[in-house]
Amino acid sequence: MGRLSKKQQKILSPNETPAPSSTYEKYKELKRKYKELSKACNILYVTLTIEFYVKLTKCRSERDCILEQMVDSFSEPEPKRLKFNAPDNFIIDNSYNSFSNSSKHDSLTRKVKVVNDVQQKSKKTTKSIRRRQSRSIVRNMKAHHVDKDENGNHILPVEVGLHTVLNLGTIVYDRVSFHNDRYIYPVGYSVRRPYLSMIDPFKNTIYTSKIEDGREGPKFIVQADDAPGQPIIASSATGAWTPVIKQANSIRNRKHSNAASGPDYFGLSQPTIRKMIQELPNSEKCKNYIFQEFELHHPSNNGRGKPNRKKSSKKYWDGLLKGNEDLTRVSVSSWRRQIG
Repeated sequence: MGRLSKKQQKILSPNETPAPSSTYEKYKELKRKYKELSKACNILYVTLTIEFYVKLTKCRSERDCILEQMVDSFSEPEPKRLKFNAPDNFIIDNSYNSFSNSSKHDSLTRKVKVVNDVQQKSKKTTKSIRRRQSRSIVRNMKAHHVDKDENGNHILPVEVGLHTVLNLGTIVYDRVSFHNDRYIYPVGYSVRRPYLSMIDPFKNTIYTSKIEDGREGPKFIVQADDAPGQPIIASSATGAWTPVIKQANSIRNRKHSNAASGPDYFGLSQPTIRKMIQELPNSEKCKNYIFQEFELHHPSNNGRGKPNRKKSSKKYWDGLLKGNEDLTRVSVSSWRRQIG
């Protein structure tokens, strides 16, 4: 019988031992850590994407406001500047060379002070003129069609952008504090919208914004779904939403500006909602309010506010922005399609 080859001896060797178990355990440990790291990276990516999307939306709205202001400034007539006739002793000429250094300093100081006072008065006058002119401007804004019932009332609730209008309220026209030249604050007005949670840094929640009747004026209330019984009450829309933004940024260690536009977060600046409020009874009795003209759009969604451009995006807004979906289950490609 011939000799066995090295390969046959290796197969038939009874003393052969398998690979050490410690190597396999290390492999399993590395695999587990890799899964945890991938999950954490996915959560971080989705969180940063949400923050970027919110910031992008805010920048776009600020850009639109700036463009509107630029258009208004070009269309306005140039305000008249105040003329200042300085006294003779305030004019600087070559005769000052004969004075002492102290007299030069005193004269220059008095002249600069007077000129600065005139410039400040001119700036205040310019601002007041532009403010009065901007109030009298009627802008043509785009609004979406919303169905009405047999009595002429809007069918609610209705989704308008990120806001869901629950109640339009009642207009209080006999008290000046319940409206201004741009907005009307109906008593009983109520909307819901998603925003970053003030409790959980990895989730979002739904905030309900309401306007109630206070003794001296409207009372603005913001209530978070994940913090029941802890409403934020203020005398202005901005004052009610500023604490929300400040706390949401604080728990996420974000060094962002805590400035908020209350009418934007309450939905009062949204053209479709403004049109709906403007059509309420007694709106024509608000003497300081300037009625706006709206270009009406008829979307193909049976008159239920503004339609979603992507049907697939509704699942992510309902799940993520409302805080009911696990961030780890969201794929990166889906979020790229969402913001793209």
